Amino acid sequence: MKIIQLIYSLCSGGAEKFVVDLSNQLALMGHDVTLCMLLDDVEGRLTFNKQFLNDAVHFHSMRFNPGFSICKVNQVEKYIRIENPDVVHCHLNVIPYVFRLALLKRHIRFFHTLHSVAENASGIGIQRFVNYLFYKYDIISPICISKLCLQSYRHYYKLNNASFINNGRTMMDVSSSYQQVKQEVESYKKTSDTVVFIHIARYNVQKNQLLLIESFNHLVGEGFDFILLVIGNGYDCLEGRRLQLLADDRVFFLGEKNNVNDYLLCSDAFCLTSKYEGLPISLLEALSCGVTPVCTSVGGIPDVITEGVTGYLSEGESIESYCNAIKRFFLKPISRDRLIAYYKANYSMEICAQKYEELYEQKL
Repeated sequence: MKIIQLIYSLCSGGAEKFVVDLSNQLALMGHDVTLCMLLDDVEGRLTFNKQFLNDAVHFHSMRFNPGFSICKVNQVEKYIRIENPDVVHCHLNVIPYVFRLALLKRHIRFFHTLHSVAENASGIGIQRFVNYLFYKYDIISPICISKLCLQSYRHYYKLNNASFINNGRTMMDVSSSYQQVKQEVESYKKTSDTVVFIHIARYNVQKNQLLLIESFNHLVGEGFDFILLVIGNGYDCLEGRRLQLLADDRVFFLGEKNNVNDYLLCSDAFCLTSKYEGLPISLLEALSCGVTPVCTSVGGIPDVITEGVTGYLSEGESIESYCNAIKRFFLKPISRDRLIAYYKANYSMEICAQKYEELYEQKL
């Protein structure tokens, strides 16, 4: 099949990582894949994940500035008409760019993966109604990434026709920088028994990093031996700098990294304190490295984590609740081999891409 994956950018977000992984895997499976990015990358931030794109995948940038316009729709339509693919697969909220073409070019199958709950993945205003019509009549086929996202789609649109495919992630492995990272992490430890926690996310109110920092500050007072590595961008904003000042000296803000795999492989537990999620890619990365997740019970996270078996869930979003989840990890760390086996059986990109391939073929 000839497939175009369509997304705004390739910044360091989870959906962007997923699109690169899916494109790579579909190309390895013998398909002709192009990853088309809409936005122009003036400062270099919007192509962060392009470095992980396989040479077998074609890359095209529309070089748009931010903002929607009919002129941009015309350019996207012209590009797709020339390429004449079998499949156009949209990610995040790019589907307004293909509404008209999806109506006119019915030999091309259009898909849209909702990377969050429906109300957060559907635009605003009249777009909800337009989405509803295109979904209802299967002009654009909706795909949900977790059971909660699927439930939200059914509730939000009053439709029961979305496909459900769990997010997947390529297996993480060591890079050439692993030994250097291992030495770096060892230098942060207070003792040889110091437990290493890691948080991988941009600074964002949704990710609720204030709860994360306040919880670990509380554990310092209780005498727990740990360090917390925080990896991601955005912590140089005013609120991010305040967060850094609030954090104990056992918390290390390391900025954005292109080798988070090395840091995960040097960690014992992965922390996520989000207020809402779809199915976070960073959680799947942690599982692929055998790192125990300790997360708030929101979005698609409870679909992945079984308490005490594949991770630990906070019963609420208070400091006490999250600290209790961390303490359960201290009492009973989960086997790395068990977590890796669980990931391979359920969340590998090979399994995920195969399901997308089957869906494409079914609709074609």
